Amino acid sequence: MTCLRMALGAGAPPLFALRDGALKYGAYTEDAEGAIRGLVYAPFAEYVREVHGLETTVHRHLSTDEIVALLDEGRTVMASVHYGIRHPERPAPGRGGHLVLVTSRTPDGNGVHFHNPSGTTAMTRAAELPLTDFERFFAGRGVSLAGYTRQGPETGADPGA
Repeated sequence: MTCLRMALGAGAPPLFALRDGALKYGAYTEDAEGAIRGLVYAPFAEYVREVHGLETTVHRHLSTDEIVALLDEGRTVMASVHYGIRHPERPAPGRGGHLVLVTSRTPDGNGVHFHNPSGTTAMTRAAELPLTDFERFFAGRGVSLAGYTRQGPETGADPGA
């Protein structure tokens, strides 16, 4: 939900309101103890479109080249990566299980800028990596976002619903 909150920008609902709204759409699964597990992309995309007015596309198969093309179209991408991406100097322990918000490409076109909610320093929270390094952590799936149109009381939509 942190990636969504960053994508929504100023005035975004609190994280718990976003979580509760996503739960209503079935965007998360819960175990028997009520602990929230991984994000389910299709209901999440429906929630984001209907409640927050943000055009959202699920990408079950996505390459780093396709991420760059989406960025060039003005979209941002919630990419599934391993949380170890906050230590890119280390070998990637896996791929997927964590989301980062990819916001732009580097000026040379060989890398991406992204926001990592679990970064341990300012440089790993607002990060930049060459595509070859990003790809080591990337699971090849994600959700792209575009066309944010704020909804709220004036439109009859509850952003946290």
